[in-house]
Amino acid sequence: MPAITISPNEILHFAIILLRMSGIIVFAPFFGSPSIPYQVRIAFALVTSLLMTHLLPLNFVPNGLGLTDITLIFIGEILSGMILGLAANLVFAGIQYAGQLISLQVGFSLIKLIDPQTNVESPVFSFIHNYIGLLFFLLLNGHHWFLRAVNESFSFMPVGGIQIQPSLVEHFVNLSAQIFVIGLRIAGPVIVVTIITDIVIGIIGRSAPQLHILILGLPLKLLVGFSCMSFSFYFIPEYLENIFTSLYKTIFSLVHTMS
Repeated sequence: MPAITISPNEILHFAIILLRMSGIIVFAPFFGSPSIPYQVRIAFALVTSLLMTHLLPLNFVPNGLGLTDITLIFIGEILSGMILGLAANLVFAGIQYAGQLISLQVGFSLIKLIDPQTNVESPVFSFIHNYIGLLFFLLLNGHHWFLRAVNESFSFMPVGGIQIQPSLVEHFVNLSAQIFVIGLRIAGPVIVVTIITDIVIGIIGRSAPQLHILILGLPLKLLVGFSCMSFSFYFIPEYLENIFTSLYKTIFSLVHTMS
């Protein structure tokens, strides 16, 4: 039986793909969830990298690399995957921020749960909005976008060729600003309605002092907030589709920016 020989260049070839894929699996939504056992994530990274080895020809891997060169290449490959995953996480941070604003407005900010997606205490509505966003992300096959981005990155971004350019920093500044924009747009109807409710309750309290406003106001505000949030769920799918469509363009724009 002939012996199976694997050259060091082939090992390096597989490691480069694995590290670029691992950066995404650690940081990307759904892939990086602590609720998914790490054994499953490791197995997924290994199998996916093995299936994608044909995407990176062996001649793309430089020859005669020293230990320092290999270390720098590995850091660059991990960083490229992390950047793509972090970009998507910033969008989900905006969706979670919307839930935090709603929780604050309706008086649920002190009620918190451990979010399995992040292992962090989150308000109830932040927890709900995060899962709604993740559900639509998966329905749009958003988890496939990262695999396609890795595939395309081998065509545009050479091994160890990640470039930290001003345009890349500008992308992340814009994405960071979108956290507040996304949060305010999703939570905006509830914020406006609850503020109007507070004003009405204050007017009633001044005109009819015999009413126990502190007792009546909280259930009324909670009822109005729940009703408005339930009504806004009708419009959220269309808005989330626009957000994730923009995210799709951003992911592939980052691939070209890093090359």
